[in-house]
Amino acid sequence: MSRAVQPTSAALRAANRARIVTELRRRGAVTRLDLIRRTGLSRATVSSIVGELLQAGLVVEHRQPSGTTGRPAAELTLDRSAGVAIAVDVGVRHVAVAVGDLSRSVIAERRIDLPRGHRAGSGTATVLDGIAATLAESGVEGDHVVGAAISLAAPIARDSGRLLVPDVLPGWNGTELARIVGERWRIPVALDNDANLGALGEAVTRSAGDDTAVLYVKFASRIGLGIALGSRIYRGRDGYAGELGHVTVVPDGMRCWCGRRGCLELYAGGDGILRRLDAPDLTTIGALIARARQGDPAVVAAVEEAAERLARVMSGVALIVNPSAILVGGELAVLGDLVVEPVRRALAAVPFGAPPEVSVSSLGDRASLVGALALVLSESSHFIDRSAPLVRPRADGDQADASPWGRGTHLVTQ
Repeated sequence: MSRAVQPTSAALRAANRARIVTELRRRGAVTRLDLIRRTGLSRATVSSIVGELLQAGLVVEHRQPSGTTGRPAAELTLDRSAGVAIAVDVGVRHVAVAVGDLSRSVIAERRIDLPRGHRAGSGTATVLDGIAATLAESGVEGDHVVGAAISLAAPIARDSGRLLVPDVLPGWNGTELARIVGERWRIPVALDNDANLGALGEAVTRSAGDDTAVLYVKFASRIGLGIALGSRIYRGRDGYAGELGHVTVVPDGMRCWCGRRGCLELYAGGDGILRRLDAPDLTTIGALIARARQGDPAVVAAVEEAAERLARVMSGVALIVNPSAILVGGELAVLGDLVVEPVRRALAAVPFGAPPEVSVSSLGDRASLVGALALVLSESSHFIDRSAPLVRPRADGDQADASPWGRGTHLVTQ
């Protein structure tokens, strides 16, 4: 009969310490009482471990002014010495890079505009140069980076890292980009699509609870949906949850690149709107937005029709998911009520419960970038914990630093 091996007091304390650091990374700023509630640890254990982290300079304490009598509860955040994260957002016409610390503060960021259809070779060089420049601007040394997350503007094949939407980012391979970034800075790198990370960015900005669903609709040349439950992305079994653009809205309609007919993105996406208008002077999303703002009747009618189709599909999604908020992002979100109001009306007509909040994304074109930073923090088990160096026994009895990641590891999280 096998005997259960009981953890040593040192191993148990290390595990408890890791739980506390994980909560600090996921939440950004928490009180001691929050840590007790969320970890299930005793008050004495939390107090002791927090004291150690404070003494080591890995945690800092803030006491916010209170509007009531009495002393306000102190909030704890991880110090910058506990590590920083890199976020990269590769879009159809841009690359954006940010460096943030583990208290969720963005230290530095930059955005580089690129032509639509930019190729992987030049784009990868832009990503690497952008990371190096942003790290230099932030004053952060490379050995303080705990990991990176990369947002890509398309669904990603889990086995190969290939982008599944043709001609959006020609030649790009997500796992190859992650491998290059990981080896350059010796860090683990995660990949996800832009809608998923947009949802996560909105959820953590709103401090959504773990049982609260926040939906992010990417309303751009194509249609995407991200689902966040608190500080976690809901991806589904195979990672393709949220492929809203491929819900059928016109049975026996046009054939989509995915092989199905009548997909939503063919009729509601920006490219679909341009195709239906078929005007020689309307060939870009930017021109479409400009004409809609000018009140061009044909363009306004086409955008309204697209928004109505999107609204009908979102009312069905709301019945299934029961979200607290739906945020509309992407290029076409700048049209405001023209695209958001049909969704509000459709959700108000749902007969069960109060309608969710429906609005334009508060983060604008930064939603996916903020979400990429949040991914490194909220899924901290995938990334390095600089606050607790790992050790492994060597054959000679000494100890050597050990990294579970080796020379750069990629994770396809989408």
